[in-house]
Amino acid sequence: MSLASTTEQYASTLQEKNGSVHVATKALSSPWRPLSLIYSMWLFTESDFFTLVIPMSLFGISAALSGTLLSPGSDNTATDVLSRVPYVVLSSWMHLLVFDLANQRTVEAAVEDGLNKPWRPVPAGRMTPTQARRLLLAALPCVVIGNHLLGTGVEALVLVSLTYMYNDLRGGEDHFVIRNALISVAFGVYHLGAMRIATGNIDLPIMLTEDATAWLCLISAVILTTMHVQDMKDVAGDRMRGRHSAPIILGDSVTRWSIAVPVAIWSFVCPAYWSVSVPYYSLSVGLGAVVCTRLLLIRNTEGDKATWQIWSAWTAGLYLLPVFKDHSLLL
Repeated sequence: MSLASTTEQYASTLQEKNGSVHVATKALSSPWRPLSLIYSMWLFTESDFFTLVIPMSLFGISAALSGTLLSPGSDNTATDVLSRVPYVVLSSWMHLLVFDLANQRTVEAAVEDGLNKPWRPVPAGRMTPTQARRLLLAALPCVVIGNHLLGTGVEALVLVSLTYMYNDLRGGEDHFVIRNALISVAFGVYHLGAMRIATGNIDLPIMLTEDATAWLCLISAVILTTMHVQDMKDVAGDRMRGRHSAPIILGDSVTRWSIAVPVAIWSFVCPAYWSVSVPYYSLSVGLGAVVCTRLLLIRNTEGDKATWQIWSAWTAGLYLLPVFKDHSLLL
């Protein structure tokens, strides 16, 4: 079935579900009730919160807890850093909200989400595509202003531009290398913002140590070369949308090896960069081994969903490496 016919069928189904003009009018107004709106915003981001927001926040917190290793002239205490954790998480979540609204607001996206994420607001009927678009219009200035108040307004503007390139210019549906490149740059900006808030380094121009710059670039390289792990669980939806994802272009087996090999390499390269002692290799190498093993041996959608989550835990383990190098703030 073509995307156009599937979209028409979905729109027809929505119309049948509404049943009458009265119900449709009620549906257009009810999403804006405060509690309903808050819950809908959570549903837009729920599937990405623990795999993206938490690890990205951990990157910033870990950088701050490593003392002057990544933040020049830092005189933070552990208490200072921990007091900023809510702001780091809030900033990361606001960025994710804008991205997910842009990504999920169309009928085409709702058709795809109906296959594997039917609880999201648009396929679930909590919001129409038009209402999701209006929420995005309202969220954009709020997120930019909110991040400006937190000291990361520049990062917010860059991420808005990348979100536009990924969704509206369909960079996310282009060749998977282009898609991975956009995501890796976005992750670098996410990480920079989280690090600046966590360290309190929010003045312009941005001051980074050489290690901080190199670490941001290294992690972006990790994302660039392994991010297509998320494509493994979404093949059905990607094929329906006509995306040029890695499994569709390279085939299942080649794609799995193209992820497993870089994961194995980065599992050793990243701790080696920080020259941590051998016991501290165990987290990245151990989780990396689990990711590689699952990729090559468990080849089904449910297994790939779990592998994606373990990949996120693996990246979080990498983010902790600066603290393993210098954990004096925790003593």
